[in-house]
Amino acid sequence: MERRREALVGLVVMLGVAVGVVGTIWLQGGLRRDMRELRAASQNVGQLVAGAAVKFRGVSVGHVDAVNVAPDGEAVLVHLSVEPDLVLPADAAVLLAPESMFGDWQAEILSRADFELFSFLDYPEEGVLPAAALPDFSRLTATADQIARRLTTISERFEVAFTEETALNLKNAIDNIGAVSDGLSEIITQQAARFEDLSEGVNASAAELGAAARQARLSFERVDSIIANTQVEGMLGDAGVTMSNLRELTESMNASLGDLRSAAQRADTTFARLDELLAAVESGDGSLGRLLGDPTLAEGAAEAVQELRALLVDIQENPRRYLSFSIF
Repeated sequence: MERRREALVGLVVMLGVAVGVVGTIWLQGGLRRDMRELRAASQNVGQLVAGAAVKFRGVSVGHVDAVNVAPDGEAVLVHLSVEPDLVLPADAAVLLAPESMFGDWQAEILSRADFELFSFLDYPEEGVLPAAALPDFSRLTATADQIARRLTTISERFEVAFTEETALNLKNAIDNIGAVSDGLSEIITQQAARFEDLSEGVNASAAELGAAARQARLSFERVDSIIANTQVEGMLGDAGVTMSNLRELTESMNASLGDLRSAAQRADTTFARLDELLAAVESGDGSLGRLLGDPTLAEGAAEAVQELRALLVDIQENPRRYLSFSIF
């Protein structure tokens, strides 16, 4: 009876160990012989280790087989085993991040376009997915501590820089900005008033131009009506006759101008001869010159002229004394 119990206990213990081993292997994906292998490259992997879960859209689709440093030492290669029928995005990438607050990490397959803020490493080898690692909680704590220290330093410097004098200067600067703003507002108001005046002038000018355009249109309509009238042909004919008469008058004037030009030339010749005669008279040459130059001859000539006049008068009064007519 006791042996049967011991054998039963041993069997139960062996079955428990076997179930534990098989479950562990099953959870790690060891029994899946048709898993698909992938590789990803990142600058660091944080606390990621072999056996960590691989997830896609929050669903576990595989596990991490190994984590190795690349031969060139510039990256870390993560070997992944995923389900063979898993359809990856066109721009697939791997994000390494803590899975929980207890230090477990995971590798999540996602679309790179949805996480543009992360710096994924583009490994030059073909077939290697780009990957990026988020800082773990300890790194976040250290980073927060550094940020807090920097904020403390900035606050101290701000307290040193922002004294009572600085506050007064800042108040004066704000007052000056307010005065400048008021001045700008006044200038803008003045310019707005001037712009309104200019707009009114433009509107008045536009109205005047419109009136002038309407008057011009009426004038053109009157011209068109005059041109369309039948009297225009008669007016044009009279104008043609007038132009012909004007042309004949112009030709007559041209001929008269030619005669005047000839007369002027003859007058010039006559005046030239008269100038020569007057010059000879002034110099005493010729009979006329001697007559005008000798007083005795001049007096005799005058007496002869008087006698000639008396003779002509006597002939007019007594013609029979000098003329006799005989018919038979």
